[in-house]
Amino acid sequence: MAVRVNYDGDGFSKEQNLLLLLIRKCLLPETEVTVEEENTDFAELAKLILKNGVLLMVYPTAVKFLPTLQQFLETKYYASLQQNILQEREGERIISKLNEQKWDFIMLKGWKMREWYPDKRMRDMADLDVLVRNYQYDGIKSALKELGFDSLKESGWKHDDFKKGEVTVEMHKRLTDDSGRIQQWEKKLWEHCTRENGHQYGMSREDFYLFHFVHLCKDFMNGSLGLRRIVDTWLLQNRAIQEDVVRLELEKMGLIRFRDKMTRLSRVMMGEEEMDEDSRIMLQHAFRHGIYGSEKSYKAGRIATMGSNLKRGKAKSRLAAIFLPYKRMKPQFPVLEKWPVLLPFYWGKRILEFMFRDFKKSRQKLDYHEISEKDFEEMKRFFEAGGVR
Repeated sequence: MAVRVNYDGDGFSKEQNLLLLLIRKCLLPETEVTVEEENTDFAELAKLILKNGVLLMVYPTAVKFLPTLQQFLETKYYASLQQNILQEREGERIISKLNEQKWDFIMLKGWKMREWYPDKRMRDMADLDVLVRNYQYDGIKSALKELGFDSLKESGWKHDDFKKGEVTVEMHKRLTDDSGRIQQWEKKLWEHCTRENGHQYGMSREDFYLFHFVHLCKDFMNGSLGLRRIVDTWLLQNRAIQEDVVRLELEKMGLIRFRDKMTRLSRVMMGEEEMDEDSRIMLQHAFRHGIYGSEKSYKAGRIATMGSNLKRGKAKSRLAAIFLPYKRMKPQFPVLEKWPVLLPFYWGKRILEFMFRDFKKSRQKLDYHEISEKDFEEMKRFFEAGGVR
């Protein structure tokens, strides 16, 4: 398949179009690539690759066609490859330890997603994510300590973080902070799982698919996207699933339009469909803010979800950061399920934490002065493009 690179097309720069072309070449080897190094900003191209979390995917292919790129990325590539190998080794040791101690668990996200890449080491992973059934913090902490992992903080309500050198592990007691329809799906998750290896379970294809879009939407609403997540979406939509099953669940979750927009975006990025305005907006956002977003995109995202105008959104965002609604507080403080009248007490607890434990961090988090009307409108349009408004 020959792909024409229009360096000025759809409002994308030469470097942005080059990166899209390289991704297509990695996943669709029949793609014909003819590029010239002349007038290429290699520093900018390297920055885009790193920001979008696709270094391991594109580097070997990229340097074949653009040898100069090697001097900008070679050191980072081999460091990332080493980290990937360490993650794989430690992941296998965690699987063995959890099996040994008879904890039922599921390996999540990148660990499983990498199986659908042409080479599993093409998939960068920020950390290892594991969901554990009947979670007990002391037992999990003890098991990981035996493997050389240190706890990064006291036990959290959703997951706990452990670190060993360059490898970080998130041990999950639950998948989302939702207390509505998504939680109802999550409660049934284990019923659909199959045993893979001892006490290691695997999600059904449908549940893994659903989890991808639940997690993707959470990040999307926080202002991040990134090309790697779009690649993951493209790989998932090429796997056989029971569409009627996932569609019913997505409709219950209110995510059907979001799913449809994301799958179309992935086909546009891979050159399988024509560029439309919504896809252009989302791709530009991915290039600008990357796989993890930016502080500005995160804050603009919060404001855009809170209010119909900038001023109201800022005010509601500051209040909502402390006075979370009952449905958001309940997952963090399960006692509220039985005693909802205690909600004001736990609001007070959050205020004290803001004031005395993380004051500097909290103050920075609530400082929205740099978010302009333009940022607000752009984020609203981004949400509309993704079908979440």
